[in-house]
Amino acid sequence: MSLTVVNQNDGDVAMTGRTEVDLLSLEDFHQHLASRLSQVESVLRKLNTEMQCRPPALGTFLDATDQARRYSEVHQSYVDQAERVRQAVLAAQQATSTILTNYRTAEARNAANATDVTAALNGVDRAFEPKEDGRV
Repeated sequence: MSLTVVNQNDGDVAMTGRTEVDLLSLEDFHQHLASRLSQVESVLRKLNTEMQCRPPALGTFLDATDQARRYSEVHQSYVDQAERVRQAVLAAQQATSTILTNYRTAEARNAANATDVTAALNGVDRAFEPKEDGRV
């Protein structure tokens, strides 16, 4: 069972103008997102408990304090990135759930259009927008 939507002019001439979505594959993907969410939440839990603000004990000389500060910055960067992954997984879960709910029947699939599917996926795009420093 698949859902075919015709893309409205997206400005990319190389595209065929059609998007194929296999609903059974989408259901499988949606089910796998739960385990991915569990994994990223486990990473966040570890980063925010066991590893929280505990730089290595390197001493108090200048290089040691610089490395401790750098450790804290890298740690916070990892926390931020893991949180962005968590937000992206949540957005993907919501989007796939919406798509699956909206297009369960043949009539709904036949009436589908690219705008509906795109609207459901907007949260995923927002989760992956680059930060100020250009990272995704």
